[in-house]
Amino acid sequence: MTETNPIFEMIAKEHLNIETLKTRNSDSLDFHDCSVWGIKNALQAAYDVGRLSNLPKHRIVRAGKVGTCYQGRIEASYQDIVEIWGEPQPGDKYKTEAEWLVRPTEGEVITIYNYKNSRCYADRNPMITEVREWSIGGQDVTAVDRIAAMMAGRAKVLDKAR
Repeated sequence: MTETNPIFEMIAKEHLNIETLKTRNSDSLDFHDCSVWGIKNALQAAYDVGRLSNLPKHRIVRAGKVGTCYQGRIEASYQDIVEIWGEPQPGDKYKTEAEWLVRPTEGEVITIYNYKNSRCYADRNPMITEVREWSIGGQDVTAVDRIAAMMAGRAKVLDKAR
């Protein structure tokens, strides 16, 4: 029996409700009915993993935002942020819907996130893909300028904390 890739296992479990990808030599255990949206989501997740694996390792992380707080706001399209930083991590599904964690240098953590301005917070707000104002979190106010500079003209600084 060959080993299965743990990332494939996680995607299968999360998106297709398949507990394992190991062959168990039983039709009831080895064949599954899956929805087309589940398959689409699984393919997208696999694509995203491949895409993120090609980013320089210092640019994006999945955890470790402890110690950051609001430092300011930028204006940028959701599409530009995704193109630069990849797909977002989910927020708390209430005040925040999308967030990115960025590590420009060792020990530095910057977050990009929406705050109370998408449909998950209020029906009158736009869908997350239409949001244009993003909060920046970091250890100090320089995080705002760092993200704007890293986005190479695709972001405009709206304000900074004092």
